[in-house]
Amino acid sequence: MKKPSVFANKIDHKLNNNEQVFTSFKEVRNDHIDVRKKLQEIFNSPKYVYKANVIIKTNDGIIEKTIVGMNNDEILTFDNEKIKIEDILDINLKD
Repeated sequence: MKKPSVFANKIDHKLNNNEQVFTSFKEVRNDHIDVRKKLQEIFNSPKYVYKANVIIKTNDGIIEKTIVGMNNDEILTFDNEKIKIEDILDINLKD
């Protein structure tokens, strides 16, 4: 049986693959808090029945709200307010 022949170029020069790597991170934060994960923990906690009293830290300051639910982009408060999840820096249950 005849073996198939494979064509391969001869490499006769030095390869410089991946010597330079470009990254485009704006800011690297070691203290990154996953707000969506914390929201899921709040909604899955035994303390949450239909509303939860929370303390929300945003760029504008710290606010205390009662949240009742969330969708993909926002959390919904008991006062019919919507707070964008991307604006939240941290969220915790109020004791």
